[in-house]
Amino acid sequence: MSRFIERLIENEIDASNDHLPAKRVALAELIQNASPSFVTRGGENSVFLKDEIGMLAKEVPSIYHDEFMLPIVLLRRMDLGTGIYTIAGSKTELFLISKVLGQDDLQWKYLISWRPVDRLARPQVQIVRRKLPSTTSLGFTTSLNHGDKPL
Repeated sequence: MSRFIERLIENEIDASNDHLPAKRVALAELIQNASPSFVTRGGENSVFLKDEIGMLAKEVPSIYHDEFMLPIVLLRRMDLGTGIYTIAGSKTELFLISKVLGQDDLQWKYLISWRPVDRLARPQVQIVRRKLPSTTSLGFTTSLNHGDKPL
């Protein structure tokens, strides 16, 4: 594939991801904010639902509130096959997603020894988005045969 076409595809993917966060925000900061939100890569303000932030504040132990970053970004990885997504986030966010999906009956005290799973199938993403509509964002990425490095 020519470099021109590769750059064109990269630019289109970048443009389709303008809704993603420029910088994610710690749950601890969002709890304190009367209007919890984040700034997108496109420069717009995107609002979190306060009751969703409250639910996460109760679910995630307070010792993790400073490192638990929102929104949780779910990336559609076209290079991994049809309907495969990865979770761009830390172990705490991955743990919460597993709990939301009912995959793990673990308690938060076992987070240190828990083995993270960062890939989801489309039906799992639909469940997560239904339960966490404002605190998750969908993004898109692909690989153009440059090893495993996604665009």
